[in-house]
Amino acid sequence: MCIVDMKNMKNWIVKLLIILFTLSSLHLFAQKNSKEFSMYGGGGLSFFAYQAPMNFTSSIGYHGDVGVGFTGFVSQQCGFHIGAGLGLFNIKAKVGDLQTFTPDLTDWNERLYDLYTTLSGYSETHKTFSLNIPLMFQFQTKMKQGWNWKKSQKLGYYAMIGAKLHLLFNRTYDSQITTLYNAAYYPEADNWAATQTFAGLGDFVGKDTDGKLNVDVLAMFAFETGLKHRLNKNLYLYTGIYFDCGLNDPTKKYREPVGNYIFVKDLADLSLLEFYNNSFLMGIGIKLRLAFYKPPKCLPCR
Repeated sequence: MCIVDMKNMKNWIVKLLIILFTLSSLHLFAQKNSKEFSMYGGGGLSFFAYQAPMNFTSSIGYHGDVGVGFTGFVSQQCGFHIGAGLGLFNIKAKVGDLQTFTPDLTDWNERLYDLYTTLSGYSETHKTFSLNIPLMFQFQTKMKQGWNWKKSQKLGYYAMIGAKLHLLFNRTYDSQITTLYNAAYYPEADNWAATQTFAGLGDFVGKDTDGKLNVDVLAMFAFETGLKHRLNKNLYLYTGIYFDCGLNDPTKKYREPVGNYIFVKDLADLSLLEFYNNSFLMGIGIKLRLAFYKPPKCLPCR
């Protein structure tokens, strides 16, 4: 059910983005509309939402970004926002025991056995920088105006919905396995062997490794809402909370099956492991935006 719902959400978001892009192309740079130029910064918690993960899987981390933006209003309450900024993600995931079954192996006496492998204490940490481009639709409440801005309404509400495109670069990861345990079952003898370390059976100390990933693209659904404060005639401060949801997984193509690591010698080439079907990066946090308002030349200033 989760997979179907996520696919439906993706289709809905893609349609929304097409509409936003079309409307923004028609109205964003209209000369008669008011504009806002802004600087923003924010940050908060990040985690991965896994579909069909292994047991005892969790992730937690943080993210932050700074940038500049432009909002073109098509009315007093509605506008389109586009921006550019730099961001950072740092997230650590922990996984329970990863188990795999390898049948029909042959030992040194040419006897067939089935190998049961358990990788314990697997964890991975991702650190990624990004160039992000938000494309958002903004709605805000009307703020009553007067000839004297000091006597005008100084507080309103706003909401933004759309997408963020992240160009991921300088992507590094650390992965670690605490222990590897092997047990062999001999069907013909109906017997187990799990203490012959010279044959790769029993408990072994794991390994940790690090690496880099290629430049890639992450698309995220984005929603933000909060308060809009008037600081003076043409200066506003936005204070809001936001929620971002990843729509694709740029890391999945680098992952290796757990079955590739059944002996200690295999851990020398340890990479990121497969332990889920799909993964979506989530983020929630606080955003501050300082905006300079430029009224239209042909209309009275608000």
